[in-house]
Amino acid sequence: MARPEWTNPPGVFTPQAHYSQVARAGNTLYLSGLLGFDESGQLVGPGDARAQARQAWRNIQTVLAHHGGSLQNLVKTTTYITHWAYRPLVGQARDEFFPAPPYPPSTLVVVQGLAEPQFLVEIDAIAVLD
Repeated sequence: MARPEWTNPPGVFTPQAHYSQVARAGNTLYLSGLLGFDESGQLVGPGDARAQARQAWRNIQTVLAHHGGSLQNLVKTTTYITHWAYRPLVGQARDEFFPAPPYPPSTLVVVQGLAEPQFLVEIDAIAVLD
């Protein structure tokens, strides 16, 4: 098996920590947990779970497009939220990107916290390219 290619595609923030936004192994993309950062690294919507989720989905779109894919290539997503009350807000943001079935398989996890207290939503994903 070939070694995976680890990258930080243009159009999404470059992590300050020691990780890459995506690993490509063959036609499979493994996206790290994406947050509500814009391209310059500014958090979109401090205190607003819907805005952070929307930006995370935009970041997922950007990463997939860089590799020639789209949201239709997703095979699994996991969304982490820091309070159960954010569930409907995160769902509203997701509906903007998936307005009708079919939907990709997804797991929602309520966690005690993410890497920083201002992070309310994080989404990781797996996609298979054509």
